[in-house]
Order: sequence, then structure tokens, then C-alpha cells
Amino acid sequence: MNSRENNFPEDYLPTLEEEIGEIISVCELDPGVYYIESRWDDAPKDYYVVLDTAPMAEKVRSYGKKMDGLRLFAYPDDSSGWRIVEYEVERYDRAAGQSSVPECIFRDKSLHAMELHPEYFGTFPAPYYTPSGYTLRYRTLDNGIYWVETSSAEELLAVCSPIWDAELSAAAIALSKAAEWDRIAGIEETMGYVFFSKESSAVPIYELMETRRKWDGTVICRPALMNALWQYAPEYTMRLNRVKNQALNAGIAQFLGQAGAIPQPEGRGIVGMFPDAGTDFLLLK
Repeated sequence: MNSRENNFPEDYLPTLEEEIGEIISVCELDPGVYYIESRWDDAPKDYYVVLDTAPMAEKVRSYGKKMDGLRLFAYPDDSSGWRIVEYEVERYDRAAGQSSVPECIFRDKSLHAMELHPEYFGTFPAPYYTPSGYTLRYRTLDNGIYWVETSSAEELLAVCSPIWDAELSAAAIALSKAAEWDRIAGIEETMGYVFFSKESSAVPIYELMETRRKWDGTVICRPALMNALWQYAPEYTMRLNRVKNQALNAGIAQFLGQAGAIPQPEGRGIVGMFPDAGTDFLLLK
């Protein structure tokens, strides 16, 4: 251990270094809560450590890796629960009047944590107001993704800020609309929802399914979704297929160069047409 700030308990160091490698630095964030930089096989590794005696220990006991006298949270491994530790540190500092983090940054971090840990932060609330009036009824496709019916009798797909910002392409976002207040204030500042008409929603849903394979056959009928892409977004679909074909051909060329044999391409990811499936892709009724 080369350097250490604050008073990390010496008794925990040998076992901790066996787990995370050589400890380079330790910074105490709050009582019993530390941020540790370490090195394992010359690769840098960062962690949050919460001692069992820390004020927040009870709140994070279901997260991280349990060790003797402490819990370890690998950063930036989202599954470790480090975002919860970061949130509780900021909440503790605010309560003590010690925080220098702007409120908007605290809000932004909490929203991103809400997507990953709805059991802790709660789910994203469905939007109250849309570009087509008030939300009268909604169905949940996923946390932060809703199919809404409005006071103007329209159906819209609503996608919350952390999700559309991280998962949707510029081409998909270009098809969206924002509620009036978000347009006035700037949706990047308000971190509001974006909304898609029933017809244009095929594009974002197709992209969202990349990380939501469970939707296939339960929430979304994939053949009908592909038909909707061809009908309502043909240019997007042709461009998508062209890119996927190029990737497939590149893979074949690489295989030929390495193996000297011709593989049998599956055409996975290519958007096809299904005459008997229609375009009504939403299975939730």
C-alpha cells in the first residue's frame, strides 16, 4: 500500500488486498465509507467500501460483496450497487450541510440509479402530461417505458430520459416529440420524457429490444414490428439492413481468411417482411 488518506482500519487491509489487489489510495467519504483505488495485475480497480459500523450500513446490506466487517462495491460495475452508496453519501452530506454538489447533478445521478435499482429508488413515474394532452391511461413496458393513452385519444410511446439518452440513436430521437415545458426549458435540462406516435414508435422499440430480449413474444410481436418498420420507416430500415449486411459480409470475409471455408450465414438481425403478421406489434392489451 503506497499511500493512504484518513483512518481506514488496519485490521481489514490484509484480507481486502487479497480480494482487490494492491491498495494505492484510500479516501474517506463519510464515517465508515471509503473510496479505494487499487491495482490487480497492473490493471487499475476502484471500489467503494462500507464498514458494518457506518451509519449507512443497514441501507446497503443487500448490495455489494459481503466481507468480514464490511461490504465491497466494485466501480463501475452497475450490478454491485455502487450507485446506491454514492447516493447515500450525497444524502448524508446534504443532511449535514456539507455538500457542494449542485442539486441538478444529484437529481441526474438519482434518475440513472432509478433505472438500475427500482427496488431501492422506486420506478420512474409515468408522465403526467404529453405533447398530445394529459395521460389518462398507461401500460408499463418496462421501468421508464410506457405506452400511454392521452386526453386527445392518441396512443404514444413514452421513454424516460436516462433510457433515451443512453439507448436510442439520433435517428430514433429525431422522430420524437417533447412535452411543452420540456421544449421551453430544454429537455437536456429537465431530463423529461420523449414521446413517439404509434407509427413512429416501431423505431425506438426495435432499438430498445436490443437490451430487452424478454419483450420478444411477451410484450412485442417481432414479425409485426419488422413489418411496421418497413411500412412507417422504410429509409431507416433499408439503412439498418445495409449496415447489418456489411457487418455480415465482413464477418464472412474474416472467416474465409482464417478458416478457408465458407460459413452458412444466418442473416440474424436483418429486418425481414412477414405478410401474415400485420403491423400491430404491441401484445399488451
